[in-house]
Formats: sequence, structure tokens, C-alpha cells
Amino acid sequence: MYRYKRGVNSLEKAKQIEYSFSDHSRACLSMSGCLEFKKPYNGMYIRNGKVLLAQLAERIEIKDKVYKMTELSMTSQNISCEEYIRAIDLEKNTFEYDIGAIHYTKRLGFDDESDLLCIEYHIKNVERTSAIFKIIPMVTYRDFENMKNFSMLKFNQRKIDHGVLISLSVLNQENLVMKSREMEWMKNPQNLTNVKHEFIRSDCAREIYTEDLSLCGEFETTIPGFSEKIIHLYVASSDFDINTILPENIFYDMDRRNAQALYGIDEAFVELRELAMSISHLDMDELLIPSLPYRKDYNDVFDEEKRRENQKDLLQDLEDLTDIVRAVEGQYISFGKYKEAKRTLIKIYKLWKAYATFSMEKEEKKQYYLLGLWYIESVHRILQKENKIELYLESVKDIIYEVIEQKEALYDDIEVVALMYNAIKIYQNMLKWIGQEDIAMDDEEHALQDLIIHQFWCEDRRVMKKNLKDEKPIASVEMIYTLSLSYPCIVGDIPIKLLDTIFKELYTPYGLREISKKSSQNTGLIYPKYMAHFVKANLRQNGVTRASQKIAYNLAKELLQDIGKYVSGGIKKVYHEKGIAVDSNAYDLLTNAEVIRLYYMLT
Repeated sequence: MYRYKRGVNSLEKAKQIEYSFSDHSRACLSMSGCLEFKKPYNGMYIRNGKVLLAQLAERIEIKDKVYKMTELSMTSQNISCEEYIRAIDLEKNTFEYDIGAIHYTKRLGFDDESDLLCIEYHIKNVERTSAIFKIIPMVTYRDFENMKNFSMLKFNQRKIDHGVLISLSVLNQENLVMKSREMEWMKNPQNLTNVKHEFIRSDCAREIYTEDLSLCGEFETTIPGFSEKIIHLYVASSDFDINTILPENIFYDMDRRNAQALYGIDEAFVELRELAMSISHLDMDELLIPSLPYRKDYNDVFDEEKRRENQKDLLQDLEDLTDIVRAVEGQYISFGKYKEAKRTLIKIYKLWKAYATFSMEKEEKKQYYLLGLWYIESVHRILQKENKIELYLESVKDIIYEVIEQKEALYDDIEVVALMYNAIKIYQNMLKWIGQEDIAMDDEEHALQDLIIHQFWCEDRRVMKKNLKDEKPIASVEMIYTLSLSYPCIVGDIPIKLLDTIFKELYTPYGLREISKKSSQNTGLIYPKYMAHFVKANLRQNGVTRASQKIAYNLAKELLQDIGKYVSGGIKKVYHEKGIAVDSNAYDLLTNAEVIRLYYMLT
């Protein structure tokens, strides 16, 4: 994880890095590496995908001098405390500042048992004169890219024991509660206008958003001369008993979790350690979360009333869940976390069954069955480590037979067909391991292979049709699954021809295009999440040797070297052919998990 020390390395990288961490359920922080919130999805306290607290500013008054300690860009000016930043450690979430008379360190940590954010300040006053130390919260209430002006910031607030409760939305009953034992809350309402947010879109255009922020008041304490003080500020979305909070436990749990994420990874594997840290910020034990900042609680699927309300989001939910189930290998299995993998797979299957009650359009139905088929691929990954067939056999059989019932509508899509062939082979091997067989699957397997070779494969263009109805076949990323799944479904000289086309038309050093560069449909966007499949197909074709791994590493070298460049310890979800990382939510589960899987292939 990124570290800065004054006089050793440049602080410029800290401004480029996207720094995120979470409470592993509903709340998270997403800012730059020096705590600047310059992107429209940035914030110090984000709950359920909504920014509540944009940033904290520290104000230090000593003698006749005033220091404003914040990183803030506005249309009229930039406020920077860069010259006072002494050190940053994003693994420990610590930030050190030195203004001469005052030296202080702040550390941030989420409580794993709630959505509470703890900010601890260790302040030293090295002069005789007392100093006044103030913390000024910058409050908003918005979805990403939905900026607000001062006329919309009509927040109510009331002083409570040890702090303040700010009512952000009466309609949604959303509050922001901030408390401190060591500081006094002072009401001092004002607005901060024209704060800038930059955004690089998929066409590489740079957009600037501006918003206003509410400065409802400030926390204040006095630091006597030649003394030091430790103070804490707590942020949550509902009222809490401050007397029950032990900040040392919050930071102990955070350090323990970080250590668990890095356990067993040799210190020489710097990139893998960074990826392991980043992916540990997405916890799937209670909720299933595809990205930071958090957007979705999939437990709503089991609530009949909420299920009806969320019908409009069905396709996005299914796509997100598919990403989650595909990430199980890189998220858990690669690190030997089989218990967590099993728990996630069981929950995914329960969700798959629950979604069966939804009415679905054609695209939704296809994604529903893709979710089931990717579940089977992840099941096979864990079965290769733990041979507990009885835990998954019925669910695998259930999905396969449901797909067969719908095959007239589904077997025109190369991803479905490749995954279904793969699923049948997995199911057959599961049965074989327990001394059983399902004769009907033999005919289905041969029919799928014939369909792929004789109807999807286009010899003269050396591509697979994405859809059987395509009149002019175009290379698309989905055809890579005929090569890269547990059981590839093409034989003979087709694999080497297809791989050559993928290399020439889809491959870039940062990932794969989704559509051929020769097509007018090509958007110029590149997705690192496909690189593991591409390398797997190459290694399968050339055999896994030291020489073939070295060749494969060269294919992915630039991507692996990019770890930590833009996202602290992670990889951007989308790049552009021009080499620019497109702005998107800070951590993407599937992208990071697949790069971890890629890393393991190459080491």
C-alpha cells in the first residue's frame, strides 16, 4: 500500500491515488491518498452509496496565526496543506502533519460491528502558547454525480450529548451523527460554494462538476503549551452511546484484519500483497457487495415488499451477482479461504432460487441463467481444493436441467453455450467421483460441441459468432470462454486460430476489448478483468512451463506494474486505448479478483 515520507518520495502520487476502505458492510471512505475528495464518487463517509460527509478540515489557531489543514479545490482557489504533510501510510490509514508549533497524526478506522467511523488525533504542542484545535465537518447528502447547491442544503441540526445530530433527509430518515468526548460542538452554520470534482469519462473527456457543502459547525478543544492530547471524533448514521466505544478495539480489529489479508503472502510479492489488501475491503460474509462505494444490499431479495420495489433493477442486480460469483476464486479460493468461499456460493444459489419468482424480459432471463452457470464454474474451482461434492450436487443439477428446459431461447449465445458445455462436464465428473452417471448428459454434451464447431465457428473470419443470428461475425470477448473455462469446448486447430484472432483484435497490455478493434462498435474501452482468461487460454495452448509463463507475463506486465498507480493496491475497472484509466468506483471486486487469479497463474 502507498506510503509517503517527506524528503523521500513525491506527494504528487498521493493526489492521483484513489484511497478506499470500509466497515465491510454498508459504509466506506473513498478519497485521494492525501484525503482530497476530488472525484464525484469521493467522500469521507459514504453510506449505502450516498455521500454524507465529504471531508473534515482541521483549523489550528496559535498566537496570531491560523492554519487551514485541508486539501480542497474550488473554482476560485485551491486550499492545500501539502507543505505540512509529513507522512502518509495507507495500509495503517495514518496521516501525519507538521506545522512547526503543532505536530499531529490522525488515523481513520471503521468499526466492524457497525457503520461507525473513528478518527483519532494525536496532537503535540511544542510551544509555550496554547493552541485552539478545531475540526470542521463538510456535510452533503447526495448520490454520485448528483451535485447540490447551497439552496438545497437545508439541514436541521440539534446538539446532543457529546456532539451533534444533523438531519439530512426527513423523507428517508437519514441522519449524520458526530460525537467526541474530548471536544465541544459549536454551532456555526455556513456554506462552502463551488467545490470542484473532476471526472474522466469513457471517451477520455474531462468533466468538472461543482457542488456546495454545508459547514454546520465545528468541534473545538484547547491544547495547552508543551503538552499532547489524544482526541477522537466518531461519525455514524444513527445515534450511538459514545461511552461504549473503545477506539483501541476499533484499530486493533482493523490491524488484525489487515494482517489476515496478508497472511501467508511472501513480502517479495509486493503486487499480490497490495491486491490482497484491496480485495479485503470488500467483505461478502453478511452482504454481497460488488464495488466501493457500496450500492446494494442483496438481502432485500428475500423481502417480498422490497422485491417488488426493486424489480426495475433486476438486470443490474443479476450482473452484479454474476461478478461476485466469478470473483470467488480470486477473492477467497486463491488465499485458501474455503469457508468464506462456501458461504458465498451457498448464498448465491439461494439468491438464484429467490430471483426465479421475478418476471423477466429476455436479457434478464439470459443473465439469470448466466449467473447459475458461472456459479457452477466457481463450484468446480472449490471442488478442486475441497472434494465436498454432496454440498453442491443438487444445486448444479438443478441449474443444468433448468437451462436445458430453456435451451431454445438460450442456445443462440456463445457465452451461454460455452458455459453450459463446461457445466455439463463438471456435473459429469461430480457424478463420476461418487460412482453415478446421467446418460442424458452425454447427448447434450455432444450436441453443444457440434453447435459450437458447426454453427458458431466461422472459419473464413476465424471468429466465433457472439450470437447465431449475427450475419457478419465480429470478434467479441465472449468467445474467449470457449478456450478458458475449466473445460474448453473446442478441439483440433480451432483453438490456435481463435487465440490468434483474440490476440490481433481484442488484446491490449491492459486487458481485452469487448469488441474487435476492426469494428465500428468498438468503444475504445479495455477491461483488465478478461486478462486472466486470455493468459489461461495461452498457457493451456502452450503448456505451463517456465518459458510459457514468462511469455504470458510479458503479455500482462504493464497491467501488473500499474497496481497502485491510480487505486491504492488495486486495478482500475476500465481503461481506454489511449492508456487512460477511466474514472469509476474505486474498487471493483471482479477486476481485482481476476488480477489476483492472473498473478497466481504467473508465479
